[in-house]
Amino acid sequence: MSFRCWSVVFGWALAADRWHGCSTPPMRALVLPLTLLLSSCPQSSAPPPLPARAAPVRVAWVVAATGSLLADAPRLVSSWRAAADWPTGALALVTDVRAVDDPLSALFEGAPSASLLKSANVAALVPGPRDLDFGLPALRALRGESGAMLVLTNTREHATPPLGAPTSAVFERKGVRIGVIGVSSLTKDDGAFEALPLEGALQTTVESTAKQADVVVVLVSGCATVVRRLLEAHQDWKVDLVVASPCEGEKDGRVGTAMLLHPAPGRFASLRVELGAVRSLSAQLVEVPASTPEEPTVAAARDAWLARAQAHRSQVVGVVKGSPDLGASAFAIATALRAVPTADAGLFMSKRLKAPLPGGEVTRGHVVDALPGFERVFLVDVPGEVLTKLVSHPDAFLSLPAKVEPNGSYVLATTEWVYRTGVGMDAVDANPLDADVLLPNVVMGWLEAQGATAQKPLVLPAKPVKRR
Repeated sequence: MSFRCWSVVFGWALAADRWHGCSTPPMRALVLPLTLLLSSCPQSSAPPPLPARAAPVRVAWVVAATGSLLADAPRLVSSWRAAADWPTGALALVTDVRAVDDPLSALFEGAPSASLLKSANVAALVPGPRDLDFGLPALRALRGESGAMLVLTNTREHATPPLGAPTSAVFERKGVRIGVIGVSSLTKDDGAFEALPLEGALQTTVESTAKQADVVVVLVSGCATVVRRLLEAHQDWKVDLVVASPCEGEKDGRVGTAMLLHPAPGRFASLRVELGAVRSLSAQLVEVPASTPEEPTVAAARDAWLARAQAHRSQVVGVVKGSPDLGASAFAIATALRAVPTADAGLFMSKRLKAPLPGGEVTRGHVVDALPGFERVFLVDVPGEVLTKLVSHPDAFLSLPAKVEPNGSYVLATTEWVYRTGVGMDAVDANPLDADVLLPNVVMGWLEAQGATAQKPLVLPAKPVKRR
């Protein structure tokens, strides 16, 4: 009712009050006009409700890669930033860095990989056994220098001091909370780690992470075969994306609610998340063409390490007389292995060499190029009888103490490949000790310790005598 109408009514009511008690008929006479007046006043109505606001649309991206980034990082990051509204709208993840597989990173025990991870703004990574090839201190350095968080869901650590890697992590990008779970293949064979039952660890972590995050991503170090089976058996698990290393027989595709992708070198997994009136997710593999322009900042970080590597490779570590053949080179490497602390003997195989050691000045680059790669050194407990039998192996070169007792016990230093594949020594010692050193570093250190010069070069036997 309008203010004017109410004023008139109030006036009539006041008059009625004054007349009340004077005579009853006048009061009754007022009732009908007052009623008519009220009914004739315009009725006010509540303002129309405001239209409901649509929920704000939140869009974020997740990009994930597997393996070494050194060769591909500048192009990958360039592609990420062009397609994923980098950096505020993208979460970058990596699994299986495997710095040891890249000669550049291996020369500096993973430091170049850490630099590239940092320049790519990688938020989290899941390490595997190969990421420990430089030892636990190097893994700590990789985490500290890269700024990336280590996530270990199914692995318990016994390191001192502990890595403190969480079982999951939640990151926020543009209002979207993204939960990251890390499935690693680390076991007690890799040092201070213990593998937990995967099904129980995953179930507990998926449930807790799904309560905190809008999207759940699982990074797998190695093959996703077991994870795939668990997802097939647990269709209720709220997992949106699984990213694993390429493995023979594994295919990309949907498993329950999750999309399973295996990005090979030169590719990355991309997940676009849109949250609003509806929840929309789109996951795919993206191939980065070789013609993609490199991202300048990341390329500069790589090139700086390449320059350092060139200077590092050119450093002379020894001088060798003559032109050693494969046999003499293999025997020299076995001798270097015997110099590993606590070792009594050394074993190497000539067929593992890509080239013999050169004559004259031997540089770090020569050593790296001659060896099969940055293999780890194992210390194996063997009876003297086994050592004497290994001497007759056609491709085995051993450096032995002056006297070997058949009933004695000896520590044999060799490479992981020789232990597992070349000779197969599991039956002799099922739990070898990891010496926490790499073969190239052992050989380079031994050559430097010889103190050879151009005037007094190191003599390697052309045909090392095989002990029988």
